[in-house]
Amino acid sequence: MSSVADFHPFAPETVECPYPFYAAMRRDAPVYQVPGMDFFIISRYEDIQRVLLDTETFSSKTGPGVRGQPPKEVMDIMAQGWLPVDTLLTNDPPSHRRYRGLVNKAFTPRRVAQLEPSIRQIAHELVDAFIHDGTVELVQQFAVPLPLTVIADALGVPRADLPTFKRWSDDAVAPLGGMISFERELECARSVVEFQHYFAAKLDERRASPQDDILTDLIHARLEGETPLSTGEMLNILLQLLVAGNETTTNLIASAMLLLLQHPQQMAAVRADPGLIPNFIEEALRLESPVQGLFRMAKVDTEIGGVRIPAGSRVVIMYASGNRDEARFADAERFDICRANAKDHLAFGAGIHYCLGAPLARLEAKIAFETLLSRLHNIRLVPEKNDFTHTPSFILRGLKALHLQFDRA
Repeated sequence: MSSVADFHPFAPETVECPYPFYAAMRRDAPVYQVPGMDFFIISRYEDIQRVLLDTETFSSKTGPGVRGQPPKEVMDIMAQGWLPVDTLLTNDPPSHRRYRGLVNKAFTPRRVAQLEPSIRQIAHELVDAFIHDGTVELVQQFAVPLPLTVIADALGVPRADLPTFKRWSDDAVAPLGGMISFERELECARSVVEFQHYFAAKLDERRASPQDDILTDLIHARLEGETPLSTGEMLNILLQLLVAGNETTTNLIASAMLLLLQHPQQMAAVRADPGLIPNFIEEALRLESPVQGLFRMAKVDTEIGGVRIPAGSRVVIMYASGNRDEARFADAERFDICRANAKDHLAFGAGIHYCLGAPLARLEAKIAFETLLSRLHNIRLVPEKNDFTHTPSFILRGLKALHLQFDRA
C-alpha cells in the first residue's frame, strides 16, 4: 500500500495514473500540501463539496490553472487583444450572477434541445466516413469532431474553420495543467489573441446581421438593471464555451468507450438495453472525470479536515478523487453502469459554478454511444497500436488515441 510521500503530483507516472495517489491522500492526508508547492489538495468528497458551496470563504478568482495568474510575458501578448476578464469560471458573487444570468439567456434548455437532430446527423456522418474501413482511431475520427462541430454550429461559425477552432481550444487549455514549456505558453497566448480577433469580427457581423446562434444571443442578452456584455466579456465567455463545449466531451467519449471495452459484460448489458446508456455515462464521468480538479483561493484563515489553511492559500478541489471516495460510493473503484448514485459525481462541479454545458455534454455522449453501439458490432481494441497514454496535464484527463476494430452492424 503506497503512502502519499511515494507520489509527486506532477511526476509523469502520477499524471498518467493518478488514482493510487488520490486513494493515498484520502486515506492518509485528505488535505495535503505538496512539499515545495504553494497549494493544498482537497481529496475527499465531503470536503470538496464544502469548498464548492462556500463562496464566502473560497474564491474562484485565482485562475483555473496550476500557475494561477499568467507571467508578464504572457500578459504582454494578451494586451494585443483583449485582456482576461473574470466572467464565469474565475468569478465570485455578486458579479458572477450577472454573467451567469446573461449567458443563460443564450444557453437555454430550448437551444440545447433544438440541437439533438443535428447532433444525431453529425454522429452518423462521422461513422459513415469510417464504417467501411473496419477500423477507427476513435479520438480523432469521432470523439474530437462530434462536439467540436456541434459547438461550432451553435456559435454560428463555418465548419471549414474546425481545425483552427480545435487548435485554439487545445492552446487555451494547454497552460492549465502546468506541464508545458515557457515557449509553448507564449505560443498558446498568441493563439488566444488570434481567437479573439476572429470572434470579435464575427460579433461585429452579428451586430450588423443577426442570426439564430449563440453569438447573436450573447449580443442581445439583457437582464433588468444590468449592463449588456462588452466585447471583451463576450470573447472570454466564448473561449470558455468553445473549450468546455468540446475538450471535455471528447475525453468523456474516449474514456467511456475504453471502460466498456475493458468490461465486456457491461458492454453486453448496454448493447442489450440502450436505456442504460445515460447512467453508464454518469458512471464514466465519475470514474474518469475529464476535469480532474480546479483551483480556489481561501479568502480568510480557515480549516478543512483539521488542517489550517491561511488566507491567500490556493486549494485544488480534486473532483476525480472525490468521485472515487469510498465514503460516498460503495466499492468506488469498480465500474458499475447500474450504480444507483452514479449521478452524485462531481465531474460537473457543484453550486454556482455547476457546469453550464452539462446538459449538452450528456446529450452528446448519449447520442454518441447510441450511434456507435447501434452501427458497430464486435468492437475491439487494436493491441499493437494502443498504449492508452493520456495528454499530460494535472487538470484535464484525456486519452491521446484509441484504436479500434469492429464489424459493421
